[in-house]
Amino acid sequence: MTRWTIGQIFPCIPPQLPLTALSVNTRARNAFARMGYSLVSDVLPMELGELLGLPNIGVGTVDLILRALADASANTETMPPSQPNPLAPDTGTSIGDKQQTWWGHSVVEDMSLLASWHAALGVPERPLLGIGLLPGAPSDVIKARQRLEAINSTDVLDPAQYDLDVASLLQNRICELDPRAQLILARRLFADRPQTLDELSRTLDVTRERVRQIEAKARSAMVDSLGRGDTLELVGSTVRDLVGLVLPLTDLLEFLPALGHTVKPVAQPAWRILDRLDDCYEIEDDWCASPTIAGAQSATLTRLQELADHYGVVRLEDIGALNAHQSDAAGRRALRSWLLYCGYTLDGEHVLVKTHSVGDRAAAILSIAGSPMASQEILDRLGVERTLGSLKNAMAADERFERVDRDRWALAEWGLQTYGGVRALLREEIARGAGQVALEDLIERITGRYSVTASSVVAYANAAPFETKAGVVRLAITDRYVRKSPERTRRLFRHDSQWSYRITVTKEHLRGSGSVAPVAIASLLGMQHGETRHLNSDLGPQSVSWVGPQPTFGTIRRFLIAQDFEIGSEAMLALRDDGSFHIEHVVARGTDPLEQALALAGITSAEGLKAPHVALARAILLPENSPAVSIIGGYRERGDEDIADLLTLAKDRLEHVSGARQSEPSVADIDEILRLL
Repeated sequence: MTRWTIGQIFPCIPPQLPLTALSVNTRARNAFARMGYSLVSDVLPMELGELLGLPNIGVGTVDLILRALADASANTETMPPSQPNPLAPDTGTSIGDKQQTWWGHSVVEDMSLLASWHAALGVPERPLLGIGLLPGAPSDVIKARQRLEAINSTDVLDPAQYDLDVASLLQNRICELDPRAQLILARRLFADRPQTLDELSRTLDVTRERVRQIEAKARSAMVDSLGRGDTLELVGSTVRDLVGLVLPLTDLLEFLPALGHTVKPVAQPAWRILDRLDDCYEIEDDWCASPTIAGAQSATLTRLQELADHYGVVRLEDIGALNAHQSDAAGRRALRSWLLYCGYTLDGEHVLVKTHSVGDRAAAILSIAGSPMASQEILDRLGVERTLGSLKNAMAADERFERVDRDRWALAEWGLQTYGGVRALLREEIARGAGQVALEDLIERITGRYSVTASSVVAYANAAPFETKAGVVRLAITDRYVRKSPERTRRLFRHDSQWSYRITVTKEHLRGSGSVAPVAIASLLGMQHGETRHLNSDLGPQSVSWVGPQPTFGTIRRFLIAQDFEIGSEAMLALRDDGSFHIEHVVARGTDPLEQALALAGITSAEGLKAPHVALARAILLPENSPAVSIIGGYRERGDEDIADLLTLAKDRLEHVSGARQSEPSVADIDEILRLL
């Protein structure tokens, strides 16, 4: 029917009917206004194809227009003539010249119809709008109600008032000020980066004080203009109500789109103008808060502290809505964003309030999980950058935690069985088995309860203080391990009243890690397995422990820093006979093999340099008159191949200074060689 005219399609529609009386959307009304159409008679000659071709309207809007025309055509009641309408907007004519439109008459008529119908049914107090119609409402009542509900601002305002949004109203108020005041407001009060009074004074060629006076007066005028009891005051009240305690700026603009429109004289959005003039709220970093961002953050902290358990954990659902005007989904998203903005750590549907230390965070995470967790799992949810080692150390030193498996942690208040390591488990099982237990049973029990491998159980069952014989594990009656003597231990040397152990400084040493020591160190200190000894030093106690398969030195980082050691350099860890500890540099002198060998053996005294053969023999407890071949063999036999190789290169010199060079080996030499072999 695209070639049919509107008049042909709807022959019964009253031509004098105002187009504003049709139940159509704003887009259709704007299209009619642009064409200059005001009555149905203006569109009657149009073909349907022309209607479809109107700019800025789609087929959906055309469909709505046709339905409205069909509805008006079906209503055969005679339209009232134009009469004075007291509800019509002021278009500039005098009140006496105002003419009532059909729309104004129909509003009163529709309201009267609904009111009369309610009164006739015995419910005169029932609201005309806002609630559903009573069952069985006749079509005339239904249509009257629909027409009233379809009224929008464009039905009431003159077209010239459609564009008077909050940005335009603010623009009009700012334009009432003189140009200097507008410039100062734009560059100071409303600017992202306000200019100083000095900068503006130079721009305007006035004093700083004069700029300040103009600014104060202009701001006061703008604030006063928001309290005139007109539309701007209503907008300000609306914004304050919407902001509440906290609201994302994006949501505020979604509720009130005109706040995002630019106020041209100051080149800022309307929300910025209202924010700088209204002290009841603050807008910063895309957040709106009352009275300030800091005040809202303080109120949030107070609320969280009231809800937090003793681990500082709060469920998000217990906090409640961030803003009563938001939907549930939007409120949840905004709450999470606000808490993150305030610096809190979120873990799933919980917020962590107590986060002063790694232990606080780990305790909160375990509290949320409700069951033991691996160290890496806790670290992944920690919310801060930490190493796995630092996390484990923090939990191990914190009485709030218990290790319940090889690498699983629980809160102590849960009362779970504590894991003390494989060695402790072996002791428990042996004690439970009256002093012995089958290795197969031991493996089954421990690997079934803990994340320990069978090979680890076997290794510990065959290491001190346990022994395994014929498949049965028991505590060793005697120390069955023959400890290597200090004089036969690689890199360990005797000088005067101390033993010195040579190490190569690594990154791990400088990071504070401990280092493995030979068993001979424990022998020198008279230590048994399971002991820890603390040696005196100028920088505080130095620990030596033997709780694992090998003894270990505690961290020596402070000594290395104090003496400015470099990575890759050699250092001597000295154990003095008086029970004290210190560290010495190993300084190789030039390229001479003998001098290098002396340095690697820790020989630095003048006497040692004068009689190197004596010092080298004493360092590994050989007789002072040992021949060069015996000294070289002694170092090679104990594993100091580097020193032995250097002494081999300097063998002739070593023999010369010792006076021990002989044409044939003596009986003593032969006996010494046989002993070494």
